[in-house]
Amino acid sequence: MIKFLLLFIFPLATYSQAKQDFSIDKFMQAQYAVKQFSGAVLIIKSDKVVFEKAFGFADLEWKIPNTIDTRFRIGSITKQFTAACILKLEEQGKLHLDDKLSKYVPGFPKADSVTIHMLLTHSSGIVDYVGLDEFWNTNAYLELPPDSFISVFRNMPYDFAPGTKSSYSNSGYFLLGMIIEKVSGESYSSFLSKNIVTPAGLSNTGLDRSDTILPSRAKGYSKRGNTYYNAGYININAAWSAGAVYSSAKDLYKWSKALYSNHVIGAAGVKKMTTGHINSMDKETFGYGLMIDSVKQHPRIWHNGGIPGFTSYMSYYPLKNIYIIVISNNSFSSTALGHALSYGMLNMPVELPYVHKEIKLADTLSGKFIGKYEGTFPFEIIRKNDKLYIKRTDGRETLLKPESETRLFYADDSDRQLYFTLNKDKSISKVYLISSGISTEIKKIQ
Repeated sequence: MIKFLLLFIFPLATYSQAKQDFSIDKFMQAQYAVKQFSGAVLIIKSDKVVFEKAFGFADLEWKIPNTIDTRFRIGSITKQFTAACILKLEEQGKLHLDDKLSKYVPGFPKADSVTIHMLLTHSSGIVDYVGLDEFWNTNAYLELPPDSFISVFRNMPYDFAPGTKSSYSNSGYFLLGMIIEKVSGESYSSFLSKNIVTPAGLSNTGLDRSDTILPSRAKGYSKRGNTYYNAGYININAAWSAGAVYSSAKDLYKWSKALYSNHVIGAAGVKKMTTGHINSMDKETFGYGLMIDSVKQHPRIWHNGGIPGFTSYMSYYPLKNIYIIVISNNSFSSTALGHALSYGMLNMPVELPYVHKEIKLADTLSGKFIGKYEGTFPFEIIRKNDKLYIKRTDGRETLLKPESETRLFYADDSDRQLYFTLNKDKSISKVYLISSGISTEIKKIQ
């Protein structure tokens, strides 16, 4: 059994004292018991299954359990399927990546300045419809054909001049779906099935529809406080080629293997998909339907997804030949869990989740936390109404609760804590932000 380092950091423990060798199974059991993870996890290394298990229920009302073959909505992981369709059409000589949007969607504003490559790399400047009130007020719930649906963002101002920057945009991938249909002469669903799903040998993957009876489909749930509810409704057609594919954990692994072995598209297309393009706005690097980066110098190809009631994460570490797939149907953060599992598989320490219990600290003890900090993002800790808050530069505040003289946890159920090591005089020596089990050192600057 593959094992990795887990950190049990209790109020008086130190990092050097807390390292324990523990199994992935124990880690996932804790995620289920403490954080109520519901979904499926699959980890493969060098073509061998390291971990494969489902948790929770596909249907809470009927107590139907999830399985490793349960079909989940995967949200934006759809985008790599859409990108592969575009590259398949390029291989067939039916389009070029430098073709202009105006060739396929005439009348769209500034379409002569937007290329297919820009849509693939989120560098078109077309506003993301998911961030628009107009979408959530109406179009998210209606059954609309694509050429009618794009009216929600067609006439919105561009975020920037095409090709000058990049910013994640579902709109670009919706338009790519329209291009696939225009060029192929068939529906996006049909082209996807014939050219991607079937050649990859996927038996639990396809384009979802709200009115379809789909065997083994998981229902999606959301959590408010300690209570679960049916997830808010969205007409899945509103996600379409940007986020409407369903799949299973096993199928996502099969898909990755087929893609990276050049079985679905050729080596030249795979290289284009996995070549990163710098995103000047949020510093992420986009391939085609993928994100390209590294975790502690370990190259990673990955993407995540989210749609009401569901989250998903899949990553591939080419130098380690590791695949990590996490899908959830109760709004659990699959990305945070996938990232923690990555750390574990790369032999880096990960903290086991546990139930936080608030204690009362005297003002003289809690006062040492007040100040300004720098790390992944700048923030300050303030005292207000005899309580501690973390305040970000945009003004947002989150209540912090003490569980020891050296640890504060976020009161928003986000599985984040601040851990302080102290000098002999009780002054702060080091500070760590622990998010979903992963520790990052930050600095107190004032």
